[in-house]
Amino acid sequence: MEEISRLKISNPSETADDTWIVRPVPGYVCKWKDVKIDGAVGEETRKCFVNVCHCEQLPPPIDDLNEEEVAAQFDSGNVTFRVPIVVGEIECVKDRKEENSIKIDVLVNSTFYEKRLSRHDNTFFRHFLSLIFCDLIKSKHDIDLDSMKAIVLRNRTCVGDLEMQKIRQKPQRQVVEEVAVANAKREEKLSEKERAEEEDLNEISDIKKEMFGMVDVDGLRIRLFDGNRLEMSMRCELREQPVTDPTRLKLKLNPTRCLVIADKKQSLFDFGLPFKIDPTSAKSKFLAEKSSIIVSANISV
Repeated sequence: MEEISRLKISNPSETADDTWIVRPVPGYVCKWKDVKIDGAVGEETRKCFVNVCHCEQLPPPIDDLNEEEVAAQFDSGNVTFRVPIVVGEIECVKDRKEENSIKIDVLVNSTFYEKRLSRHDNTFFRHFLSLIFCDLIKSKHDIDLDSMKAIVLRNRTCVGDLEMQKIRQKPQRQVVEEVAVANAKREEKLSEKERAEEEDLNEISDIKKEMFGMVDVDGLRIRLFDGNRLEMSMRCELREQPVTDPTRLKLKLNPTRCLVIADKKQSLFDFGLPFKIDPTSAKSKFLAEKSSIIVSANISV
């Protein structure tokens, strides 16, 4: 592990007029008992809590449909109802047994929440929303959550501390997410399914850029654990071919930057860190089956 000295770092600037910084209002909590995640020391199984929160700044759905109208779309096999949503970062929290668990904040519009999600008997819309955020969490964090296995905690409005969220005031287009639910009676060709899946993935990618004003780094995932440890997972490919030999790679870190070089000349990753780290605490390993480097380091105080 080598430190990089005198590395210039450029960060995209945003003015206060471009975004709102909002504190989510707590709503209800969904819990999963056993969720598998990739950690710095291998695969881990933890409990996962999703805080469903709301705020006024996020736009409501374009169409104000009730349960019967959305159900009719399900029956027709053409679900067009869309819900604007923000998925936060992963954080480590303690459950009531003082065991390490993970939590993710999910944010929707306050008016939509109060009308369709606030009561315990709003089971239809709560399940519909879980279909959406489980799909988005899979896309953003590579964590599989089965919406059918969610447990709604009746006596909790949130788990852990709700994190401040950044929301664009004027997205380039309406920020929406949808889950396409195919009717069992409807027959579709494989090519049509593949095209629909690709369109969904492209839409999710565009929405993430609009909501956070950033461009995703392909193959990179960053997580925060226990509030003091940063973990980075980097999928290493060269000319669209996975790198399986770790001797071809060189990892360099300084407190604010990460660099991965292949074959002593090709830069695979070069990005600024969201938190200042202590490079001397860094640990890394290479997963040949995934062609990935996982790096874990303590956040500097």
